[in-house]
Amino acid sequence: MYNKKVDNKFHLFSKEVKLLKNTKTITRTDTKGNILYFNHTFSDISGYKREELMRVPQSILRHSDMPKTVFYLIWKSLLAGHDTNAIIKNMTKEGNYYWQKTKFHVQKDNQNRTISFLSEGTQTQKEEIKKIEPLYKELLEIEQYDTDNAIRFFLDFLNANNIATYNDYILRIENNNKKSSFFSSWLKF
Repeated sequence: MYNKKVDNKFHLFSKEVKLLKNTKTITRTDTKGNILYFNHTFSDISGYKREELMRVPQSILRHSDMPKTVFYLIWKSLLAGHDTNAIIKNMTKEGNYYWQKTKFHVQKDNQNRTISFLSEGTQTQKEEIKKIEPLYKELLEIEQYDTDNAIRFFLDFLNANNIATYNDYILRIENNNKKSSFFSSWLKF
């Protein structure tokens, strides 16, 4: 039906693909993560055609550099009915990769039941990747032995930095990047 993963040995030859400025990937999934809708930008950057994406798990894009811990925290938040933000490294059909900041929105019906999730992705800035990538690598190392320990490690990390949730951590990275961009442009005058 679809090519779930590209063998890790090919990642040595993969290259980064970037979203164009002012473009967004948009997807809508059911509560199990199966794709119900996507826009052309999502199809273009992922390299998959419509028939390859419809009704398949969005995890088709999961890059092996992404810790399970992050997805656990995203799903925990969404299933509790909370919108959340994430920085995600995705893999294209060809085995290349792209980073995106994703905003996940919980969609509910008239009886306030969660029926789907809408995600909007934009290009992640280099500074944001530099901040998050070492943490993701550390989580992956811990996950080799025990995912529960990786989750505990990450929650302890958040607590030690006075951050309540993964979502709050992503927002802090984003806000720090905006502040440093402002000061960099201000200093050029």
